[in-house]
Amino acid sequence: MPPRSLARPGAVLGVAAVLSCSGASLASPPIPPVATIPIPPLAVPAPAPAPAPAPAPAPAPAPAPAPAPASASASAPVPAHAPEPSSSPALALATTTDASRGAPEAMPSAVSSEPPPAAHVVLVDEGPFRSTRMRAREARETTHHAHRRGRHGRPYHPAPGIVVDVLEAPGGAVVPDLQRAARNLGYWPFRHCYEEGLRRDQSLSGKIALDVQVAPDGSVDDASVAGATLRDPSVVLCVAREARHLALPGRASPSTARVDVTLVTGDEPVPVPRPAPHAERLRDALRASWPAVEQCYAAALPRQPDAGGRMELRFVVRRDGTIDDVDEGDTRFADPDVTRCVLGAYRGVTLPARRGHTTRFVYGLHFEASPAQNVSPTAK
Repeated sequence: MPPRSLARPGAVLGVAAVLSCSGASLASPPIPPVATIPIPPLAVPAPAPAPAPAPAPAPAPAPAPAPAPASASASAPVPAHAPEPSSSPALALATTTDASRGAPEAMPSAVSSEPPPAAHVVLVDEGPFRSTRMRAREARETTHHAHRRGRHGRPYHPAPGIVVDVLEAPGGAVVPDLQRAARNLGYWPFRHCYEEGLRRDQSLSGKIALDVQVAPDGSVDDASVAGATLRDPSVVLCVAREARHLALPGRASPSTARVDVTLVTGDEPVPVPRPAPHAERLRDALRASWPAVEQCYAAALPRQPDAGGRMELRFVVRRDGTIDDVDEGDTRFADPDVTRCVLGAYRGVTLPARRGHTTRFVYGLHFEASPAQNVSPTAK
């Protein structure tokens, strides 16, 4: 038994020694894990260099342009580098954006040189009058006279005289055919233009020379003013605009005709409606809105260069001068958008106050567009 007991302590001592060695080995392992833990963070920054190669392509193309100037002496490498930017979409986008950024700087200068010849707005008006119906009654009152001889050495003719002459028509057109059609179709449009001018000036008369371009189908491509002795530019432009709407005999080829329109006063003055009360004060107040009214018309010219004509506005004004209502009168303007814009420009206007009841009157406006050159009444 004693030797077994002595063996146990030896075994215990051996085990203790082993445990102590293992304890030493156990004490050392915690350090390596601590040392290994910082190693994974070192592996984490390792991916950081991975994005570094991504910007690397950017510097790669940078040297590509650099050799191009360096190899200026060698002509072969230059075309070799030229297709490379177009091959990479990023570089292609960069070059297109750069080119597009440079283009706008050059384009406005080219575009701005085109629009300067803009049309000039010619706006005239009539004094506010009571009602459009007055014209027919006053016309009957002023045309009952029967003179045997007219003022111009011809038979009595109360209405204005409109004479259309086609002087020449090179390009295959027949002058008599053109003149016959121009007189038949142009009389009333030209007369309306002339009568509006006569309501402003009863002694207005003169001649208008037009260069008319006739298409093969007989439609008028253009009618420009070659000269005029008429003092009213609005009437001159109105006659030219109406000439563009004529349908003349067609020919195999386009032709250009010189057309003279002679306007002569009649033996009776053109009837003028009775003015509204305080017409001049109303007219001055209404003209204060002309900048906005002209802008309404000018905005329509790019889409409809041939817009123009007379517009009647009916006003209903309260005693304090505020406008109760304004709408279009009997005359219908060709472009409804211009009419709506003009009506909107006048709806918020305050006119001179007047004692009494609500005031009603009609206000006439006439719009025309003059080309780049102004119409000179004495140019001939």
